[in-house]
Amino acid sequence: MLTNDNLDKKSWWFFIKKSAGAGAIFLKTAWLIVGATLLLLIFLEVTCGLVYHLLPGKSGPDYFQKSESYKNSPWARDYDQELFSSYNTSWRPYVYWRRTPMKGKYINVDARGRRHTVPPATPDTNTSRKLKIFMFGGSTLWGEGVRDRYTLPSLVWRDLAARHINAEVTNFGEVAYVNTQELIELIMQLERGNVPDVVIFYDGYNDVYAGLQNLTAGYTQFEWKRELEYNISTRYNKLKRVFLLNTLDRFYLGKLIKALSNKLSYKEPFSQKSKSLKEDIVEVYLNNIKIITALGKAYGFVPLFFWQPVIYTKNHLTPFEKNYATEPLGGLYRQTQAVLQANYQKFPPYHFFDISNLFAGTNREVYLDFCHVNEDANQIIAQRITADLLKIINPPASGPGPGQRPTPAPGSGARRTGASAPGGQ
Repeated sequence: MLTNDNLDKKSWWFFIKKSAGAGAIFLKTAWLIVGATLLLLIFLEVTCGLVYHLLPGKSGPDYFQKSESYKNSPWARDYDQELFSSYNTSWRPYVYWRRTPMKGKYINVDARGRRHTVPPATPDTNTSRKLKIFMFGGSTLWGEGVRDRYTLPSLVWRDLAARHINAEVTNFGEVAYVNTQELIELIMQLERGNVPDVVIFYDGYNDVYAGLQNLTAGYTQFEWKRELEYNISTRYNKLKRVFLLNTLDRFYLGKLIKALSNKLSYKEPFSQKSKSLKEDIVEVYLNNIKIITALGKAYGFVPLFFWQPVIYTKNHLTPFEKNYATEPLGGLYRQTQAVLQANYQKFPPYHFFDISNLFAGTNREVYLDFCHVNEDANQIIAQRITADLLKIINPPASGPGPGQRPTPAPGSGARRTGASAPGGQ
């Protein structure tokens, strides 16, 4: 006999079974949706990764070993891995960033964030006071694409030693630095009493690139990131945006979007807003030269300024180099160079050298990308810097004596630029 209690029990049991069945169907459907979404995301990530690795002109663990210059070099693969690992940076007051210490076979960075400068194998043995040289620049001066002993500071030191000049060269170069950051770094060294005899600045590409990136001359690269990060701890919306951007950048989808946006942006860099950009870049650079020269007079050092060669100033490109010559920055760089050449002659006789056409007539491969050069080319640049340096300073044959600083050679102030290297170099 069915009672109300039995009917209630059966009804509840039926409800539970029905609910369980509906729940199972829901979970199964949800699992299928989640699984299909994950598979789609994995497929998208793999596809983006394949496309990303096919893009020319990207950086990564195999950046330079693909060049014709290094493809047969047994050390290139290990070097690229070390270079990729060296991009870790830490915050530094005023200049924003410097690399963290690193010990490798080909790349070494000390506790102060400076790339190791390799002393000459047979240094000059005279006991006179060493010629103290500081060298400033971006990643080209730091030595991206070359081993420790082939950085410009290492090579200049070696060339001076070969001429029996007792010297010590310090590499203050850092990735993406513009001339103003280098000026600030120099000021901080002077504040600490670390005064050089000679200061060499090697610039050009980063100042033009940062100007195009910000559409304003004189700013550092990625200045928008500094603005975004300002007061970030007290602004949730900013913190959320940075988190999303950084998370996206960890996946190939984000990397591909960034790479494509860099290629598509600034197709016409000379918009109404940036018509005077080339003039502004030159004005900031020349004003920095004035400031540094004044510091040199006050502290007793001789400053030299080199406007670097880049791929946009090379007339005969190899097939590999052509991958980097289409960047829209080329037009602005060449126009900025023309404005610089027209304007620096109006200034007092600073020690300025435009060596941007050093490889203009060269047929063989020089560039590893838009501005970094191979080790053979770096040796040519270093020889040129050393030759121009020796025309400016007038050290005794054995180097300056105790307490003695180098003096500019007679008439050296009138030297402002130099000719290109012969074709085929």
